[in-house]
Amino acid sequence: MKIKTFILIAALWANIAISDNSKTNQFFEFFNSVESLKANFSQTVYDEGFTLISSTSGSFAFQRPQKLLWHTKKPNDQILLLNNNELWQIDTELEQAVLQEKKDLAKTPLYWLINKPDSIQNTPKFSHSEGGIDWYLAANAYSQIEFGFVDGLLHAISLDNELGQIITIIFEQLVVNPTIKPKTFELNIDSSFDIIR
Repeated sequence: MKIKTFILIAALWANIAISDNSKTNQFFEFFNSVESLKANFSQTVYDEGFTLISSTSGSFAFQRPQKLLWHTKKPNDQILLLNNNELWQIDTELEQAVLQEKKDLAKTPLYWLINKPDSIQNTPKFSHSEGGIDWYLAANAYSQIEFGFVDGLLHAISLDNELGQIITIIFEQLVVNPTIKPKTFELNIDSSFDIIR
């Protein structure tokens, strides 16, 4: 279940009618200009009755075309590492790194990071503004997701998973197009770790 939650996160949806044609598509402009991202995040998961299930925080780094480091630091130290076609789940406490079965990323939110909007047939469209956040909604056969923007920068992602849980991720200290060292996305673990392929 942990890996499903991670995959659904890690910020990466279409076919919604535009609600306000006069509004600039911040989603389109932001993700077309992004080659790399770094930020801190806080994530909450609620059940269908809006009872809090979990709360986590950490940092992430992303580099196009297919490199992602999603590092959950609290309450447990865990890492989701995507490097091209390899997706690793690393549990520091268990000293274990597990190579995940290759997924169809089109079924995950990662799809929206990996592919620029101008190469996608349908992009998320403006839905509504609430609390100073402009929300862009997308849905396809696999999922529905909302991206929240403040002053043209990605601020939040909200989605429902296959269990009906509501996942919300808030980003802070977002840096657009930073230079990220390639080794950031390499599997670099202690020799004591068990590696499961």
